[in-house]
Amino acid sequence: MPSRTVLRRFYALASITALALVAGCSTPEKAPPTPPPPVVPTIKPLPPMGAVEDMSIPEVATDGSYLTPNRGVTANTALWHVRMALNVAALSCHGVYEPARIQYNRILHVHQAALREANAAVDRNYLAAYGTGGLKARELLNTVVYNFFALPPVTKSFCPVAIDVGAKMLAMPSDQLLAYAPEALTALEKPFQDFYAAYADYLRRLAEWQSRFGGTVTVVASPTPLPPPPVAPREVAPGFAPVRVPGAPVQVEVPTFPLTPMRETFVPVQ
Repeated sequence: MPSRTVLRRFYALASITALALVAGCSTPEKAPPTPPPPVVPTIKPLPPMGAVEDMSIPEVATDGSYLTPNRGVTANTALWHVRMALNVAALSCHGVYEPARIQYNRILHVHQAALREANAAVDRNYLAAYGTGGLKARELLNTVVYNFFALPPVTKSFCPVAIDVGAKMLAMPSDQLLAYAPEALTALEKPFQDFYAAYADYLRRLAEWQSRFGGTVTVVASPTPLPPPPVAPREVAPGFAPVRVPGAPVQVEVPTFPLTPMRETFVPVQ
């Protein structure tokens, strides 16, 4: 008869063997699933400020700015372009930007004489440059300038600048307007320069998106740039009169520019 010691050893060995058999028959734990790769954004870029797609923007000048009808203007022409810009603001800026209309009406009254002199100087410049075609050439550039400042996507950023410029003009005497006009015109144009830069960046990002994710999508990444707008004529001295040879035909070359006609609308003084 086996001793108790031998039996205890037998039962211990049997327990170890049974555990080993159970462990060998159990199913091994599965490794945790591999997480999915991160989602790469593939959203198609949108034009800035709610602008339309495939919009043409001006070409870039040598100084890095975009070509506009305000480039290279004289002081009198700058003042007249400022007046046109503020007229656009008076018609387009509403709600919290209502002061643009009130300021414009006051400017027409307070600076009436200075604006009249600037207008006469601009007429004189066009007469010197285009002869009998001067009025047509000026109307053409005026339309281009109005269309430039009336670009819908820029209205929201243009209105506060117009109000700031209008307030400065009302705070200064009329004999300082000519000196301030180039600075004012630069300020009024900046929102549009910024918009063109943002749109150019959008076109760049759109082209990048197309190359990576848009294999089945056709986009126009580089619309044809707008042709350079006409340039205002140089300044001529007061009293200028064109020299004409009796009997000789007047040869006039009036600049052309593709545009949508836009009639100037004056806001009546309240």
